[in-house]
Amino acid sequence: MASPEARILKLVSFVLDAGPVSAGQIFERFPDDYGKAGPDAREKMFTRDKEAIRRLGYMLTLAGEDSYLIDARSSTLPSVELGPDEALAVWTAGVAALRHSDHPLRDELENALRKLMTGWRGLPPRAGMAEELAGDDGEPAEDQKLEKLTSAWLRRKRISIDYWSPKRNEVETRQVDIFGWARRRGEWIFVGHCHERSAVRIFYLSRVRKLTTPQAKADGAAKGKARRTEDRAEYGIPADFDIRRWSRQQVWDYDVHAPRPAAIRFSGSLEKISRQLLPGVKSSVDAAGRRTFRL
Repeated sequence: MASPEARILKLVSFVLDAGPVSAGQIFERFPDDYGKAGPDAREKMFTRDKEAIRRLGYMLTLAGEDSYLIDARSSTLPSVELGPDEALAVWTAGVAALRHSDHPLRDELENALRKLMTGWRGLPPRAGMAEELAGDDGEPAEDQKLEKLTSAWLRRKRISIDYWSPKRNEVETRQVDIFGWARRRGEWIFVGHCHERSAVRIFYLSRVRKLTTPQAKADGAAKGKARRTEDRAEYGIPADFDIRRWSRQQVWDYDVHAPRPAAIRFSGSLEKISRQLLPGVKSSVDAAGRRTFRL
């Protein structure tokens, strides 16, 4: 037997996909829920279900005399109330994810934590300080690494990084000649020659645990020579390198072989948003109304 919540969500999914729909269509779609009850009992049950849908945050509205519609864009999650211990657990997990993982929604997570700082009374006093979201010296850790990265790139200096590999779940030391850097899908990336792999590789700044550049050390008369050595470029950037090849890569692009033609057709709920999933890709519609993308 499905739980009451699962039953309501199935009802929501049906109205979202097929709406506007009448009460009669809903009763026909869910005979096990409404078919066994008499007309009065069925109407009372449907009234309770409508209230349950609204409590979940969905905007269920009348779209006619007896038709119902759910406006997905106006729907909101219900308010969350956490106790002090729960709020502290959410705060601790959020800060840890922001600092130590390659979180896909880093900007949104940081905004959420800042809202927690100002609006949640259950948090400890230290959670009200923005420094909790920053590095050891008060600046955001990613900004510090980006400044070092761009400085080394301008001077053509090799960098040493402690880089977290999600595949092996371990931190590795790499020596990299930076060819370029950019922002891709909300993430800072940099591309360069990795000496450990003897190949050009892409790196995510959020996965860099430590970034250093070699510094010339000298005393007395040797300082001038050391300074000239420090100013000298250590590598060159290939003439055919284009950072846009890496920064504009889409989620379906894999740089492992020569491009091959492909045809993609979506079905179900994905078909309605297929143009959003493959922006700028050429498509055609057949006699049955099915859209095919070719890339």
